[in-house]
Amino acid sequence: MDTIAIHRLVYVSKFNLGRVDSAPAALRDILSASRRNNAKDGVTGYLIFDGEFLQILEGAEATVSGTFARIEGDSRHRQTSVLEWKPSSTRLFPTWSMAAYLRSPAHEAVFARHGLGGKIDRGTLSADRVVSLAMELSLLGA
Repeated sequence: MDTIAIHRLVYVSKFNLGRVDSAPAALRDILSASRRNNAKDGVTGYLIFDGEFLQILEGAEATVSGTFARIEGDSRHRQTSVLEWKPSSTRLFPTWSMAAYLRSPAHEAVFARHGLGGKIDRGTLSADRVVSLAMELSLLGA
C-alpha cells in the first residue's frame, strides 16, 4: 500500500519521429529512459503507442508533474493534451515502472471495444477510455 498521496495523469501526444530512424526504435529509447527514471522516482504507468502516445502516469504529485514536464520537453512528443490529472486512492499499475504496448492488428478488437478502433480521434478520446484500454491490454499480457 502506498504511503504517499497518489496522483494519476492521463495524456495523449502525437509522435514526432525526429532523431530516430523508426517508431519502434523511438519506443525502445523512450521505454529504456522511462523505466530507469520512473523506478528511481516511484512513478508507475502504462504507455500505448500507435503513432500517438496514450499514457498513464501514477505517483506522488511532484514526481508525476516533473516526469510530465520532461515529456513535454521531449522533441518526440508534440501536441500534448492532458485528459485527466487527479488524485487516486490506488495505483492501477503498481508493479510497472512503465509497461508499454505497440499497437498491432492482433488486438484491434480490444481497441474497438473501447471506442478506439481505427485512427485515434482526439475529439472522442477520454481518460476513462485510455485507462480501460490499458487495463485490458495489461491483462492480456500485451
